[in-house]
Amino acid sequence: DLEGYLSMQAGRAVGNALGTHLITGTGSSQPTGIMTSTTLGVTGATSVAGVFTADNLIDLYYSVIAPYRNSGSAAWLMRDATLATVRKLKGSDNNYLWVPGLAGAPDTILGKPVATDPNVAATAIGAKSVAFGDMSAYYVRLAGGIRFERSDDFAFNTDQATFRCIVRGDGVLLDQTGAVKHFIGGAS
Repeated sequence: DLEGYLSMQAGRAVGNALGTHLITGTGSSQPTGIMTSTTLGVTGATSVAGVFTADNLIDLYYSVIAPYRNSGSAAWLMRDATLATVRKLKGSDNNYLWVPGLAGAPDTILGKPVATDPNVAATAIGAKSVAFGDMSAYYVRLAGGIRFERSDDFAFNTDQATFRCIVRGDGVLLDQTGAVKHFIGGAS
């Protein structure tokens, strides 16, 4: 099933490329990524070289104003390795901040769902490693459909048929005054 294989591979490649820009894009010839658009919520302590504490996450949660924080679309965004660190954090009541989702419910931190993406920065000095807020304030627009094209002429000298998949899209956080805020690792 060559057609199915090409469709699957092209879909993954385009999805991964667009996904990278939707997280960290600069806004110049690419979408403005959500992590690029967020505003500062909390800066980590200088003594821990970019790592957050349970108190930092609680402060980040409350740095987002109530209408956004209480929205049904409010969520956390981080990479998998960062979530592994969060899973080990306990609050002042000695209970874990992270709560596993059961029966199809999402995993939560402080009662809000968690999304992971490999394009979010790892915890480090000066890195925006965690975001929290109303994710519905981030808009993605696809302009037109997905184009899948074949050329028998592009690689004519090597007897190869060339395929390409093109998607035009953009993304931007519409309310950049605080709908989604980030944690940034403090310098040591």
